[in-house]
Formats: sequence, C-alpha cells, structure tokens
Amino acid sequence: MNYDEATKSIVYKVLAVGLLLELLLYSIFSVEWGDVSSIAVTSKEWTVAVGEAIFNDYGVAVVMLGLLLLAAIMGGVFLAQEDDDE
Repeated sequence: MNYDEATKSIVYKVLAVGLLLELLLYSIFSVEWGDVSSIAVTSKEWTVAVGEAIFNDYGVAVVMLGLLLLAAIMGGVFLAQEDDDE
C-alpha cells in the first residue's frame, strides 16, 4: 500500500501521542499513592510537610504532570500561531 506523506505524518503523530499516553498512565497507576491524610498539617511548618510529601512520595506524578502541562502549552502555542501568507 502506498500512503501519501500526510497520512504517514498523522499515523506517526497518533503513535507518538499513544505511546506518551501509555507511559503517563503506566506511571500514574504504578505509583503507590499512600495515605494523603497522614500528612501532618497542624504545625507552623505545614508547607515543608506538604512540599516533602509532594516531591518525596509523589515525585513521579509531579514530573509526569509537568510533562503533560508542557505538552499542553506547546500545543496551545502551535494552535495560536498565525499563518503568514504574504
């Protein structure tokens, strides 16, 4: 079968997005989330406790969320570009 370049490009993009989505879902479901209610918020240093919980216990999820937000920002910039037809 001969596919034109546009079809191949779409297939490659769909495969890339699918692989990234699979990696994201695997990362989310493979992390043991723990008990969020165990975070002590009664002291004055609650920001330290929350920060340690986020980056020690949920580090992988924070990184994956950062990558997802980066992809969303890049997609928004791509969609907001104006075509120069001059």
